[in-house]
Amino acid sequence: MVDLAYPTDGDIEGDIEIQNFIREVVDEGFRYRGFPESAGFPRSIMSKKSMVEYLTAVIFNISVYRAAVNNESFTYYSYTPSAPSCLKLPPPEQDEIITMDRILNTLPVPVISFIAMDIFYHLSTFSHMDKFYLGSQDLSKPGMKGESMAAAPEQKECLQRLNSGMRELKKKIDERNAGAYFKYDVLSPENVPINTLG
Repeated sequence: MVDLAYPTDGDIEGDIEIQNFIREVVDEGFRYRGFPESAGFPRSIMSKKSMVEYLTAVIFNISVYRAAVNNESFTYYSYTPSAPSCLKLPPPEQDEIITMDRILNTLPVPVISFIAMDIFYHLSTFSHMDKFYLGSQDLSKPGMKGESMAAAPEQKECLQRLNSGMRELKKKIDERNAGAYFKYDVLSPENVPINTLG
């Protein structure tokens, strides 16, 4: 897709909008969030190779990384004793004797636990606006082909190659999970949103 939009490195250098966007991401997104040296992101991009690397990092973080971190939140954090959202007492000291009363007095009150469970539930669910790398029979998981996607024939070819690769990845994940008691399909393309609307 980068080759279609930017035939030469000079086209990237001359794209004022993309250069301003990149500079804003670094200045407003990283520096003011406490990342030293803007987390390694450049303030400008001068080549197609750098653009591909930059876009890969952005797309990875808003889709795959987000899915890996959020999709299983409720599974792991909904049981308060395993992952309390807060504590009423400080953690026990090194050789302190732990009693059931100590544990119960340390855990948060039920209303706080319910609020935390609700937060983790919503982090783990998909928005009705999410689109996915691969569509599914589930109507709440539309594929990425939609009214807002690229329409030029050259772009459609790129999307078809991407879809083909995603179908292969899904096939490998399904084969690995075949017969498994606990299936791990969090990062299957049908479960990874391609947007940040959720």
